[in-house]
Amino acid sequence: MKLGLQLNVGLQQTLTPQQIQYLKLLQLPALQMEQHIRQEIEQNPMLEEGAHDGGDAQSPEEYTFETDFTEGASAPSVAAETVAAALKTESAPVVEAVGYEDVPEALEGKTFRAGEFDGNGGVATQSYDGGNGEGTDEYGYENDIPDDSDAFEFHKLLWQDDSSGRGNTEGSPNDDDNDYEPFQMKDVKTFEDELLEQLHFIDLSEEEILLGEQIIGSLDDDGYLRRNLRDVLEEANIQVDEINHERMVASLALQGKSATGKKSAKKISAKDVAEAHSGYGSGTIGYNDNQSSLLKRLNINQAESVLKKIQELDPTGCGARTVQECLIAQLRALPKLNAAQKLAMEVLLHAYESFTMKHYQHIAKQLEVTEDYLREAVDVIRRLNPKPGYGSSVQAITTIIPDFIAEFDEDKSDIIIMVNDSSLPALRVSTAYEKLKKEARYRKFNKETREFLRKKYEDAKFLMNAIRQRKATMLKVMTAIAGLQRQFFSDGPDGLRPLIYKDVAEETGMDISTVCRVVNSKYIQTEFGIFELRFFFSESLLNDEGDEVSTRIIKDRIKEIIGKENKDKPWSDDKLSKEMKKIGFNVARRTVAKYREQMKIPVARMRREL
Repeated sequence: MKLGLQLNVGLQQTLTPQQIQYLKLLQLPALQMEQHIRQEIEQNPMLEEGAHDGGDAQSPEEYTFETDFTEGASAPSVAAETVAAALKTESAPVVEAVGYEDVPEALEGKTFRAGEFDGNGGVATQSYDGGNGEGTDEYGYENDIPDDSDAFEFHKLLWQDDSSGRGNTEGSPNDDDNDYEPFQMKDVKTFEDELLEQLHFIDLSEEEILLGEQIIGSLDDDGYLRRNLRDVLEEANIQVDEINHERMVASLALQGKSATGKKSAKKISAKDVAEAHSGYGSGTIGYNDNQSSLLKRLNINQAESVLKKIQELDPTGCGARTVQECLIAQLRALPKLNAAQKLAMEVLLHAYESFTMKHYQHIAKQLEVTEDYLREAVDVIRRLNPKPGYGSSVQAITTIIPDFIAEFDEDKSDIIIMVNDSSLPALRVSTAYEKLKKEARYRKFNKETREFLRKKYEDAKFLMNAIRQRKATMLKVMTAIAGLQRQFFSDGPDGLRPLIYKDVAEETGMDISTVCRVVNSKYIQTEFGIFELRFFFSESLLNDEGDEVSTRIIKDRIKEIIGKENKDKPWSDDKLSKEMKKIGFNVARRTVAKYREQMKIPVARMRREL
């Protein structure tokens, strides 16, 4: 093997940590963005939450873009000058809404060092020499703080009373003098908690209660027991052995106290415990005081009995291992079965496979009943709950906070797009830092303190500017989407037209990856409801007139046709394709089947009803 040196020349583009942070902020929805900002406030002492209603808070004020759209016109692009004027920023220039490939160029040279800004948003002229700590830096520090200085001087400077009136006002929740009581969240019980509470009211032995707790703890969210019952039984028996061991050790300790008559018990050896276990297993245990308190191991028959009792608890059917067992348990829990309920029990016990395949004629022939009688039994089964774990208690509700708000003006001619940032905290540089900077020329701080203050100040300034850039980029993308989908905002979902990410990228001049980051997990509130931004993007198909139609409209038409079909004889995919051609959509059978599966609509045989 020959060794040698080789020189290669290449060009590589890398992102700075600040640029990566900006890209991450761009794809965060409103709720996660609020959490991220509050986390930064906790970690960075230079950041402070200000008030939205004026003041000298260094936060971007609310602004909107009014889009003057005309019929057939595309959304106007938001110029950098317009964004800067709307944001009303004077301290730092707002970078034009940038895409993934434009971020390095747009942010080039914008490292937002502490020397570029002063506390009031202006430009400072001092420079910081962090090499040797000599000279005057941007904070006005000349020398390091002496070692014999008061360690509490720094904290006294930071936490002294705010005489400028920018701190907490009287009556605020953070005022320690007020008896502020936060909103109390309601403690919601899960169905597992309800089952455990009911379990202790059943006439069961101690070891059976332990097994019941193990079974309930092994249930899935929908209430089913998908673990092997023997495995759950083995875990319960291990717990029984551990409890018996602890009780034996405690009993031997008590025997030692009784024999010696002293306060301290004699030391228990492993041999004593082994003999006690041997006596427990053979029934010749040497002490009778604690013999009645020892638990017995359970067998599989006892486990089945405990499982049946758990299935009778409310919600009925929890602990079932199959859907069939769940439905049967719910029927058995009824106090008195009528004729239809009895037939439903027969169907579940003896014709369940035919029922799942909807072979109703075969079931009627097997059970020797008419279809009308069978229809009543099927209605009884449909009213049962196949997933008893869901709906038994209040489930966690996913709150959707729209990131945008779209509405027409009074003349119904212009669409107004607004970024919903009302929940985001308004940021500003901490008032404690401003006081610290004013007192800096009279104070002496060491190099580590100066470096810490400089770094935190830069991080705070960059985050505030990144939030402004994020808002401008989101407005630019949403404005383009509103212009391309103007008919949707005027006519509703029927006016949705085909749209892909590339169309928005060309309209805004951004990269497709930037458009994807803005669209991802974002929602918009319209007069027709709240929609995910991905709802506005779909592929296209040609109708008989040669016009492009969104695939979402095609799916809606297929769903409408299936909803109007005869449930006794549902239409096949081929029949659905012919019906679509009658209303002007030339859709092949395979395309109908694909869209039907995407909407999770079963095949014709599974849609049949009595």
